[in-house]
Amino acid sequence: MHQLRRTRLLVAVPAALLALSLVGCGDLLQDQAEKRAEDAAKSEGVDLDIDDGDVKVDTTDGGASVGELPNGFPTDEVPVVEGEILGGTYTKNPETWNVTIKVDEAGGDKTGAYDAAESQLTGAGLETTREKVDNGTSISGQYTSASYAVELAVTDSNGVTVTYLVSPK
Repeated sequence: MHQLRRTRLLVAVPAALLALSLVGCGDLLQDQAEKRAEDAAKSEGVDLDIDDGDVKVDTTDGGASVGELPNGFPTDEVPVVEGEILGGTYTKNPETWNVTIKVDEAGGDKTGAYDAAESQLTGAGLETTREKVDNGTSISGQYTSASYAVELAVTDSNGVTVTYLVSPK
């Protein structure tokens, strides 16, 4: 019995030490994978930034992002609602931005989400150029400032999402 206990200890102690040494390796492996993907994209002339699930891609023509607003989004003149940024894009010629933000779970208050987004836009000085229309699937409207035209849409298919399409006037 004494020999069996010693054998178990000889196997268990190194296994425990190995398990402890691997704690945190997931982050290391993730960092290495992110770095390799970024380097591969760079070799193709694409600026790729991956950071804990947020992804940002920039090219000479535009780019895309997940988890953050697209590059150059004019938040100083076009405020957006708070929520989970599902994705965004931008183009340089013609200059446009598109972003979709999840603000509530499926079955949430679609009208309330639209009203909150509209209130932020009009509060920032944008004027209504097309009143909101609710077609049952989505609510949409159009707003303008001296600098930008904004198409606003709210849907509830996989959660309540607010989408902004912004272009210079």
